[in-house]
Amino acid sequence: MEIKQLQTFYTVSQELNFTKAAEKLGYTQACVSLHIQSLEHELNQLLFNRIGKIITLTESGKQLVPYTAQMLELEKQIRKIGEDELECSLIRIGICDSLCVNRMPRIIERYKTYRPKVEIQLEILKCSQFYTALANDEIDLAFTIGYLDKEAGICYTCEKEEPIYVLSSPSNALARKEKIVIEDFRDIPIIFTERAAYYRRNFEHELNQQGIQPKIVLETESIQAIKKLTQSGLGVCILPYTAVEEEIEQKQLVPLAYDCNYGIRSHIIWHKDKKLSKVQQEFIDMAVDYIKTQEEKGM
Repeated sequence: MEIKQLQTFYTVSQELNFTKAAEKLGYTQACVSLHIQSLEHELNQLLFNRIGKIITLTESGKQLVPYTAQMLELEKQIRKIGEDELECSLIRIGICDSLCVNRMPRIIERYKTYRPKVEIQLEILKCSQFYTALANDEIDLAFTIGYLDKEAGICYTCEKEEPIYVLSSPSNALARKEKIVIEDFRDIPIIFTERAAYYRRNFEHELNQQGIQPKIVLETESIQAIKKLTQSGLGVCILPYTAVEEEIEQKQLVPLAYDCNYGIRSHIIWHKDKKLSKVQQEFIDMAVDYIKTQEEKGM
């Protein structure tokens, strides 16, 4: 039996008139009769008494009515699954700390005004952990920064070059220099992020090439801690612009005149076998739009 046959039966059972039922369903009367006949044949039961123009339910028909109502309600709820997904769903996002400071809160704020009921879970990970987390379906997508390993199993979008700066407090002597070379960092206290960060590795490589042993005063994965300690004058740090734009604008941190052209890029990635939900794809689309808009503004 088909849903349309049950719908026809239920409508006729309420109207007890084939013509009115046909008008309500948008069918021809012949189509309504055919649906009822097919259902009666399949059940091997008469469902309606037809005495002249008077139609009444048989005992079998009366028993079928509540079951039909339940099945039609279930069918209605099943059809709502896709609609409910748009409002009551979950997006699990992996992100590195440097992108979580400024950019992600703004993207989430914009998205939540559009989909206020969608739950968003952020998991701060090292970039090296993203691929495993995606493969294990622990996260739905990730915002990464560095040099992307374009593996066969990973889809990616929104490649954006990320400016990298060595920064200090305004009172640091290096902040007053118009041109800085790598030798200027000899014996300068440095506050480093975790070792896996590509921009740290590039900077350390440049120091090592000149025989300079970096004077590391602190290593931490906390971008906020690095910024606060640099502002206090403890040392210099190296971070992406997206993590320090507010501090630079407020002159709490000063970008030093040292070239960090490392070709670091950010990306949005997900597993190729992951069937993204509508809300997850919407989030990616909105994030891409925001990032491109900011890039056009030179931010």
